[in-house]
Amino acid sequence: MGGASKALKAAHNNMDIDQVHDLMEDIAEQQEVANEIAEAISNPVGFDRAVDDEELLRELEQLEQEELDKQLLDVQPTPVVLPDAPSTDLPASSKAKPAKVDHDKDLEDLEMWANA
Repeated sequence: MGGASKALKAAHNNMDIDQVHDLMEDIAEQQEVANEIAEAISNPVGFDRAVDDEELLRELEQLEQEELDKQLLDVQPTPVVLPDAPSTDLPASSKAKPAKVDHDKDLEDLEMWANA
């Protein structure tokens, strides 16, 4: 026991009570900093609020609509292939025009029938 007593005296020889208090305060401060860091890591910023599904769906619909609008507005015109115009005159039509129907005669007959 004598050896243990001498070892403790040698360890505490260069230390007074004020140094012990300062050391204890430093340890307490470092523990507080460590606790703050651990709390910050366990609660990431932005994830502490509740997620609103409706808001997320509205945002998704808005993004999809923007993408659809961009695709619709960025449509390239489709090339149209048309045949060449004829370089010669077309032949005259050989069909005879139908005879003009005399509607006035039919109208007179109808008036006579209605008045009879």
